[in-house]
Amino acid sequence: MAVRCTLALALALGVASASVSAQEAARFDAAQAWETFIAKAKAKDVGTALAVLDAVDYTPQGVDAAKCRNSASQIAQSQALVPVSLAVQRAALLCAEATGDDAAAERATVVIAALATQAFRDADRGAWPRPVRIVAPADAYALLATAGLDFKYEIYPQLRPAPYFRQVIAAAAPATGVERVLSFDYVDVLQAIDREDPMHGTPRLRMAYAESIIASLAKQDAVAAIDQQAVLASVSMEGVDKKVDALRGAAQRGGLYAAQTWLVLCARDKGKACADGLVDALLPLAEAREVQPTVLLATAYLEGVGVERSQSSAEAMLDAADKRAERRWASVAFTELQAALHPGKPLAPFLRQRLQAAHAAGNATARVTEVMMDLQREDAGYALTAADEALLSDPAHNGNGQGLISLVEWYRTRDKAKSDAYLNRAAEANNPDALRMLALRLRDAAGNKPASPETIAWLEKAANGGDASAMYYLAWWAYAAGSPRRAEDWLMMAGMDGDISAQFFLADLWSEGHEGMSGDPARAVEVLEFLAKLDGQGPRARRALASLALRGRGMPKDAGRAKALLLQDAEKDDQDSQVMLGSLLLGEELGGKDEAAARKWLERAIAAGSVDAMNQYGLWLHNEGKDAADRARGVQLSRQAVEKDDTGALNNLAWMLCTSRHADVRKPAEGMPYVAKLEAVADLGPGTVDTLAACYAAVGQYPRAVELQQQVIADMRKLPTPDLDNIKQMEARLALYRAGKPYIEQPEKR
Repeated sequence: MAVRCTLALALALGVASASVSAQEAARFDAAQAWETFIAKAKAKDVGTALAVLDAVDYTPQGVDAAKCRNSASQIAQSQALVPVSLAVQRAALLCAEATGDDAAAERATVVIAALATQAFRDADRGAWPRPVRIVAPADAYALLATAGLDFKYEIYPQLRPAPYFRQVIAAAAPATGVERVLSFDYVDVLQAIDREDPMHGTPRLRMAYAESIIASLAKQDAVAAIDQQAVLASVSMEGVDKKVDALRGAAQRGGLYAAQTWLVLCARDKGKACADGLVDALLPLAEAREVQPTVLLATAYLEGVGVERSQSSAEAMLDAADKRAERRWASVAFTELQAALHPGKPLAPFLRQRLQAAHAAGNATARVTEVMMDLQREDAGYALTAADEALLSDPAHNGNGQGLISLVEWYRTRDKAKSDAYLNRAAEANNPDALRMLALRLRDAAGNKPASPETIAWLEKAANGGDASAMYYLAWWAYAAGSPRRAEDWLMMAGMDGDISAQFFLADLWSEGHEGMSGDPARAVEVLEFLAKLDGQGPRARRALASLALRGRGMPKDAGRAKALLLQDAEKDDQDSQVMLGSLLLGEELGGKDEAAARKWLERAIAAGSVDAMNQYGLWLHNEGKDAADRARGVQLSRQAVEKDDTGALNNLAWMLCTSRHADVRKPAEGMPYVAKLEAVADLGPGTVDTLAACYAAVGQYPRAVELQQQVIADMRKLPTPDLDNIKQMEARLALYRAGKPYIEQPEKR
């Protein structure tokens, strides 16, 4: 009964088979089957299909024949629902063999052979390859069993999907014991077919799948899942000691991601007690002749982490590991870890020799690793050769465009045309950095026009590839379109990974109290109080907390607390806090107007060069100043801020020149050059577009004014919490423009 498994392996490796020919295997087109599955399958299909594995007591080595007979229809349904699952097909094969159904066994063998052939083809594509697509972790083990490879160990070496969530498995042929490393991913597949989930299309759905599957595996006591959770937990800990404590248990159980993270922490920290227990955790695995643990142990010896530093001992371990590693991948992995520990440093001669030996042994990654380390040297000791450039631009080494993006950076200051050409190629390879850069170029070129579908599509790919900036832009557009929940979906992974801008944005979203969100105003306060403790973030966080205190969001309304929070940083010369404090003191929000104190704080910020102070104080002096001298000072400050290319100042200056009630200020023709500059700015908010409309009306271009004012009203209505009173004011201005009249600002009624 094991004959068909052997034949499937032969087909997967391209060996001729008398029983199942290549022509028969071709009857099942694995690539087409995958395309059809991704296009048409539903997420629930996967759960339904995989349930058959439990129904027949499936393991990669066998099934229960009696349960197979009782589950015949379920097996057939599972094969139809998820034909690309190697585990489902292998269960069908084993059941057919166990029940003597030769025809069913033959059909399953053909499918398995085609899927395995495709998988091994995908698994062997140079440096930075895309992982092999699978539907569930069980498919990876089924492939190993089909190929006659022994499972050795596995790692989930990522915190989050970007866009893949790699399941990396080391396996070996029983006859030789030589380890081969295969990388799989199921998260990209599952999120693609889960089209009905509200989070579909965002990184948050990928993150949810990764977390859910890892949690499920951890409950089953899977070491690799416990390992991944330990590293994730350590990231949120403060201080090396606490981080190591979070890692120790998983590493002692054989978790290699935790062990490597522990090693890196201690290599950088150099504390005497940091590495206590690390070598003890790695030693039994290395003695069991496992390659990756040996690589980590060799690194510990080279770095002197937990042991006396010894290059000779490290090299001896690497020699042993390379004998057991297919194409000497141990030396390549060791060198890549050295590059992470010592970025920008020249490649040590003994490492170069090892990479060259691995290259001679057929390791496609070895030469790329050598070139990349040379390329990233901090000194000027390397000049890119034509051969190395060809290597990095080879499609075989650009499963994610990493080789191409490295050339973009190399040529950025040397040859812009070449840099741009490689940027386009990197984007075609779905490199997230390249996609984001090109998308933002398109956005900037569009000026005050909606983002193009191409811009959005590129940013969506970049965001799903892990680019936090792309996530932020997409969140902003989602919010502006009236969907705070969608904005949260775009932001959540960046926020969880510690991106400060995303965390502030999430706090803003939660503070507004929208329904269906993961956080509320109280959680917003918690986030901001956490951010206030971080180096460099305190003033910004306290300003946000002051705003919530003034509104009574997530905390009792308390103008006194708000003022105290702002004073804390204003007195330490934080300009933004001075501007916010001064602006609030010009009104009643802090419990009473104090114009003298307000002017003091704003003038102090202006003296330090604050553009925001020039901008806000300038507008106030124009609107509320005592006399013509104040107005002149206000206009002068706005012009000063405009010279520093501030968009807010452009808006305020254009507004004053186009709508001022004061004849000595209102000069619409002078405002139009600023309008032209504003129209070249991307992502203008409704308030700025309102200024554009007012200026066009002021110079008699009423059709354009009407068009822009209609855009203002439409955009304001899309906001999650539309300001109805403000919309009425915008509609009144629209009526003026339709009647051929300009808008002239009048003093507020008091």
